[in-house]
Amino acid sequence: MAASRLELNLVRLLCRCEAMAAEKRDPEEWRLEKYVGALEDMLQALKAQPSKPASEVINEYSRKVDFLKGMLQAEKLTSASEKALANQFLAPGRVPTTARERVPATKTVHLQSRARYTSEMRSELLGTDSAGEPQLDVRKRVPCRTPS
Repeated sequence: MAASRLELNLVRLLCRCEAMAAEKRDPEEWRLEKYVGALEDMLQALKAQPSKPASEVINEYSRKVDFLKGMLQAEKLTSASEKALANQFLAPGRVPTTARERVPATKTVHLQSRARYTSEMRSELLGTDSAGEPQLDVRKRVPCRTPS
C-alpha cells in the first residue's frame, strides 16, 4: 500500500528531527522541541486515519517520537548524572527511518548523548572544564612560590 501524504510528511520531519538531535545544539534552540510536538500531532492524526499503515510501522514511529521527546526532557535536567540516568531509560528505534541508513539514527543519537553525558559527569567529578584544564578551586590550590 502506498504511503499517505501525512505519513510521508511524518517520515520527512522525523528524519529532520533525528538529524537535529544528532547535532550539537545551542541550549536556546527551540525548533527541535516544536518539531517533536508537531510529530506527536501528526502521529495522532495518522493513527486516526482510515487507511493507516501497519501497526508495527505505527509502533516504530511512536517509539522514535517518544525517544526524541524523552531526550529533550533529559536535556532539561540539571546534573549530568540525572541526564545519564534518564538517557539509560530511553529506547531508541529498532528500524532505520529511511532506506539510506544502515543504523537507526535514534540509536546513533542515543550513543552520542550517552557519551556526552558521561563526559559531563567526568568533568563534574574531576573538576575540569570543557577544555580539560583543572579548575582552580578552594580545595585545589596552586602551590605558593617563595621569593628567592
